[in-house]
Amino acid sequence: MKKCEDQMVKQIEELLCQKSHLRDRLAKIKKESKEEEESFLQEISRFNSDFSLRGNRETVFESQTHTEILDLEREVESLYKEMELMSCRNTHMSSMEEKRRALQLELQGLDNNLKDLDQQLTAAEAMTESLRAESLFVIQKPLTDSTCLRLRKELEMHKKGELELQREVLSSEIQFLQSKLDSSQGSEQH
Repeated sequence: MKKCEDQMVKQIEELLCQKSHLRDRLAKIKKESKEEEESFLQEISRFNSDFSLRGNRETVFESQTHTEILDLEREVESLYKEMELMSCRNTHMSSMEEKRRALQLELQGLDNNLKDLDQQLTAAEAMTESLRAESLFVIQKPLTDSTCLRLRKELEMHKKGELELQREVLSSEIQFLQSKLDSSQGSEQH
């Protein structure tokens, strides 16, 4: 029991020692804290007096407000300029869009004209081919058609007959002129 009592006394002494040590430490921390607080307050006072925040709070507030108002006015002016620029761009874009639409319509008209011309060209080519075939047929017809061959023979016969007749007419005329010439020479001799 004595031993237990000694241990308890020893523990009590240790706890008292710790308590004393903790009190000293707490006092030291409180002292440091107070010093820091005083230092901080001095810094704030110096800062406030350097920038005149205590006495000129209203002036500083007005100055900040005035600066903000000026900034906002500049921003508004910038926005107006940007809106005006966008309006000009929009007008320019509208004009360009109108020109683009006009060019598209013109292109569509030219495209339609091209299609019409292609159709006309195709029709003309078909007509030309048809006329060539007909021309070839017409050219070959006199050589192959029996009626044409018969008419050609008759024409040649008529030509021969006419030539024969003309030869006879010319021959008789020559004889007539020869006899006249002979008779006129005979009368001159007498």
